[in-house]
Amino acid sequence: MTSGYLFFSGGACALLLLAATKVSVNHRRLAAGRWLILVLIGVICYLLLPTLPPLTGLMGLLMHLPVILVPAAFWLFTHLLCREEEPFPRWGWIPIGLSIAFSIAASHSPIPLGRSAEEVFFNLSQFTRLGLIGLGMLTLHGQFHSDLVEERRRLRAILLIAVGTYMLIVISAESLFAYRPVPNGVPTLHALLASLLSLAACLWLLALSPSALGDSLLQPATDIPEEEAPPPAPVPTLDEQQQMQLAKLQKHMESGGYRYTGLTIRELAEQLDTREHLLRTLINRHLGYRNFNEYLNQFRIDEASARLADPEQAHLPVLTIALDIGYRSLSPFNAAFKRRHNQTPTEYRRDKLPA
Repeated sequence: MTSGYLFFSGGACALLLLAATKVSVNHRRLAAGRWLILVLIGVICYLLLPTLPPLTGLMGLLMHLPVILVPAAFWLFTHLLCREEEPFPRWGWIPIGLSIAFSIAASHSPIPLGRSAEEVFFNLSQFTRLGLIGLGMLTLHGQFHSDLVEERRRLRAILLIAVGTYMLIVISAESLFAYRPVPNGVPTLHALLASLLSLAACLWLLALSPSALGDSLLQPATDIPEEEAPPPAPVPTLDEQQQMQLAKLQKHMESGGYRYTGLTIRELAEQLDTREHLLRTLINRHLGYRNFNEYLNQFRIDEASARLADPEQAHLPVLTIALDIGYRSLSPFNAAFKRRHNQTPTEYRRDKLPA
């Protein structure tokens, strides 16, 4: 192993360990924080492995396991970061399980395998790992424009552009050079990129925006004992212009502005003749919503609940009501309604309008 790789990988590991310590101290109680710590530990192990003597048996598996889990942990972290109101999909555990199984079979199978079988499992593991990272990047990209938390929007962009792309490049390079000589300089270049990313992450977490991760993650009250919970942040005082804008927004929404199908925050800002970033701040900081769709759902589900409980509208199909209040289809309406009432629209109507 070249001295250049040892130097840059050592620096990257030190910086990543510092970042993992910071996340552990502040966010270890959160599931998202724990998955992020696992990602950081996995990257540290990945950079250390080429500097160690060949490891076999249980020790080899234990050293490689954090590396194997990085793509899954990355997807789980992005889901908790961006889809805080939705449970992780059950089907997601299938590709995660396959990725882990294929990776272990490729390098740490308890049963001796032939070279051809190892190559098959290796290619399958690379394919599933790329798929998990791709799903994580899709999660980061999904509903990006609906996100009202400015720090989280920045974090999404950083993860999407830098970390996600880096992981895709690394796994693609592994596949490309798995059965051919690695050109001189490639390992050192890889370590240099890792150290630069690690340095940027530490500067961002520790100096430029130390509260960014905390602002981005939703922290349930149950995760922190009441006596340790910090006091709620004071709501910024509205100036006269903001008060007028807030009154205009509330009047527009109460008159049915939320019924526009596929309404975006940019379109709403145009309807109110205001700037998009000012409207984001108003809804997030003064009304307490972290996602624009969550804000719209508050009005839409209120109207749907009233109409489903109205005997005069009992003849209307649920789909008709969903389309009337701004949903494109029944599925997102059902999901939003169930999050509010813990029952489907049909079950709610049955309870409110017994035969």
